[in-house]
Amino acid sequence: MVGWSAVLRKKPSKRGLLLIAPIVVVTGILAWGAVPRGPLVITPPPADAEPGRWVHLPGAANTRDAGGYPTADGRTVRRGAIYRSGKLSRLSAAGAAAYRELGVTTVIDLCNRLTPWPLFGGDGWSVHFASSVRGCPMSFSSEVPRAEFYTCGVRDNAAAFRSAFNLLAEPANYPILYHCRAGTDRTGVLSALVLSLLGVERDTIIADFRLSEQVNLPGRLEAMEALLDHIEQAGGIERYLADLGVTAEMQQRIRAALAE
Repeated sequence: MVGWSAVLRKKPSKRGLLLIAPIVVVTGILAWGAVPRGPLVITPPPADAEPGRWVHLPGAANTRDAGGYPTADGRTVRRGAIYRSGKLSRLSAAGAAAYRELGVTTVIDLCNRLTPWPLFGGDGWSVHFASSVRGCPMSFSSEVPRAEFYTCGVRDNAAAFRSAFNLLAEPANYPILYHCRAGTDRTGVLSALVLSLLGVERDTIIADFRLSEQVNLPGRLEAMEALLDHIEQAGGIERYLADLGVTAEMQQRIRAALAE
C-alpha cells in the first residue's frame, strides 16, 4: 500500500496541473469577490422623514419605496411594488433578513459590471437566493457638460434602459428593486423616467430625486432639471421612451402594474 507521504511527494503531471489550474483560479476569484472592501458609511434618513418612504436594510444605503405618489389622473403609484436603492453587496445578516421581508421578486442591477453575481462587488448571495438578479449595466460619462450628464447618460445607455423597462413591463417580475452604486444617478434617472410615465408631477419627481440629499448622497439637480426639460422638448415621456425602444404596449403594461 502506498503511504500518504509518497502521494504527497509525487509531482503532478502537466495534464493534472491543466485540470487543477482553472479550479484554483475560479476559487480565488470567488473568494476575492466575496470579501467586502473599502469603508461603508451609511447615513440614516432624518427622524422626521415621511413614514413608509425609507426602507432600512442594514448594510445598504439610500433604499426607499418609490411608490405612494399621486398621478395627474387622480391615481397613486402602488406602494410595495418598486424600490430604489444603493448597492446590495454589503448587507449584514440583519439586512439580509430585512431584504427577504420585502418579498422582492426581481432586482435590476444598473451597475456597470460584467455580471450581477457577487463577483467583483455584485449583489450578495443572500439577495441572489431570495430574488432573480438581472444586470442592466450602464455607465454615465463624466466627460460631458454637467448639465447634460443625465441626458447623455440615457442616450449612451439606451439599450440598458430599454432592458430595464422590458423587466418593468412584465407583471410577474414584481415587486422590483433597482439600484446602482449609491442609488442616486442611474437609479435616480430610472426613477424619474418611471414616475414621469406614470403621470407624477415634475415637482414631485424632483422632490423624490432630492431625497438622496437627506442621506448625504446628493445627485446632480441641474442635470435632472435638464433631463426633464429634454423629455418635454422631445414631445413628452411617451414619445421619449418610444425613441428608446420602449413600445406603447410596454408603457401601458407598466402603468397597469404600478398605478392604482
